[in-house]
Amino acid sequence: MVCGRLTSAHLCVGSCCIKRQGRISLLLSVLVVSSLAKPAARAVHPTTSSAAPAAPSGTCKCTAGQSCWPSAKDWATFSETLSHPIFDVHPPGYYCHDPHFNAALCSSIQTNSGNSIWRSDQPGAEQSDNWEFTPFSQCSILGNRTDACGQGRVPAVAVNATTVDDVQKALAFAFKRNLKVHIKNTGHDFLGRGLGPGSLMIWTHHFTSLTFAKNFKYKTGQSAGVPAVTVGPGNQWVDTYAFAAKNKVVVAGGIGALGSVGAGGGWPLGGGHNIISPHLGLGADNVLELDLVLPNGTFITASPTSHPDLFWAARGGGGPSFGVSTRLVYKAHPITPLYASFFEALTATPDAFVQLLDTYHAALPALADAGWSGYYPFENGSYFALMYLLPNGNTTYGNATLGTFIQAARAIPGVTIKTDATTTYPDYQSWFLANILDPVNVVGFNYTGGVVGGLGVDTASWLLPRELFENPESAHIMSKALLSVPAGIGQHVGGGIVSATPPTFNAMHPNWRTSLSDVSFFGAWNDLTPQSTIKTIRQQVSDLLKPLRDLTPGGGQYLNEPDIFVPDYTVANWGTNYPRLLEIKKAVDPTNQLLVVQGVGAVGWDDEQICKTS
Repeated sequence: MVCGRLTSAHLCVGSCCIKRQGRISLLLSVLVVSSLAKPAARAVHPTTSSAAPAAPSGTCKCTAGQSCWPSAKDWATFSETLSHPIFDVHPPGYYCHDPHFNAALCSSIQTNSGNSIWRSDQPGAEQSDNWEFTPFSQCSILGNRTDACGQGRVPAVAVNATTVDDVQKALAFAFKRNLKVHIKNTGHDFLGRGLGPGSLMIWTHHFTSLTFAKNFKYKTGQSAGVPAVTVGPGNQWVDTYAFAAKNKVVVAGGIGALGSVGAGGGWPLGGGHNIISPHLGLGADNVLELDLVLPNGTFITASPTSHPDLFWAARGGGGPSFGVSTRLVYKAHPITPLYASFFEALTATPDAFVQLLDTYHAALPALADAGWSGYYPFENGSYFALMYLLPNGNTTYGNATLGTFIQAARAIPGVTIKTDATTTYPDYQSWFLANILDPVNVVGFNYTGGVVGGLGVDTASWLLPRELFENPESAHIMSKALLSVPAGIGQHVGGGIVSATPPTFNAMHPNWRTSLSDVSFFGAWNDLTPQSTIKTIRQQVSDLLKPLRDLTPGGGQYLNEPDIFVPDYTVANWGTNYPRLLEIKKAVDPTNQLLVVQGVGAVGWDDEQICKTS
């Protein structure tokens, strides 16, 4: 989810936009800073600066600009073994600066930079463009033509991997030469793990495949007893959802701008949640089998019947720590109608806001038990909304459950109900088309496919256990904590089948099984915001979560929406599962070939996982 841009009709935030209705209302949390002051910066690639060593020590990876970097002849020979030639990777703003300036290309880049599908098609782009830069090396599309274009965190060379053989050869080439490697599909990663300075990128964006099986069989021959949809590492949810609907099934998938989130990589490996996860399960819970190329280039299939330790670790342990996914199989579910509720309330005073949140928090466990799930954005202590879904629901049941909360909300002094609308969608795909892809929705409000990418973004999230909502004292503390948040979103995606799944089923943080909500905050800025301001924003995003973290010591965050400043990320990401994950990591990747920010095994390495620090 990436913070977006203001348009005349919509405010786009996170992976979504909400239609303007006389005031700004948010569907994802954001603290947007649009400072136009230009930061002081040197357009110097970190690996070619004077501080870069001539060659790596035994504790460092080899990066571009060092004497250990492969020669042009080595690259050419390697390229000839692949399905497609290797290529130099450029930052998105490359053609907006001399000496490569091209007016037509630059205009197209500036026009499309905020579009998430466009960004997913660019090998050198992340959805959050701050991960393309370093403080000393950047290539802004907003800068002057004469500004130098620095490579930043954009890898030096990429392999356009479209086969398992391509991935194997790329990893083998990197392994032999101790090169830093990154894996990228769409760039939907809030820690920029698809990019890294001076590295070799394995780009899987065009490695696509969609198949359906009415009765899926594991490669070992056993029947899973369920239908399944199989995806490649480059598929995106917009196409995967359409394919599933064509086969009259639904899969638990990601919700992002224009459906641009990848279906076969980081989203499921990081856990993945959906607006109806209590009905379908989390993304990682639905993975039946996956193919992996291990860090040493070995190809394996992981499932309950083959390499079960890796199967456990890959589902929630985060990609690509245990290998590069080249095929992933999702359990498919029967299509069900969805009863939808859209609710917006304005609060005139802080007390009214806190009372409204107290009322909602008290109601949430019963709503979960009734089968509801969805999102609840809030803003500046003056705005609260619900975007809720109830599989197989109807008006009578809806009024008796969620309607009870809405009636109570109407009775709170200082609360004005702005929107209270319901409708029914025949299936998930209809909801997705109306609320993700269609910019016009006459019912309530909706996510849209507007202009949403291309800003700097920082995130923080925290899992909120059911017991917090059932205790009036802790529920009130949560309400007061959210009062201080300029904008945020709660994602009621726990309970139901998520809670019924054993905490040891996969590598996801055990707190997912006891939590009802994942609350997320975002901060955002543009390319020209001063570094001092960016630092303040990023720290503020993390600090806002402290009251919630204090309620659940040893609690967890959502791996795909992490806080870069979270104390002890190993506990926050995986809890008691981390020791087993680390043991598996050491067994499958003893030379630390595949390390990423906040990944398994990355403790004791620098911020880019290039050199050991301890």
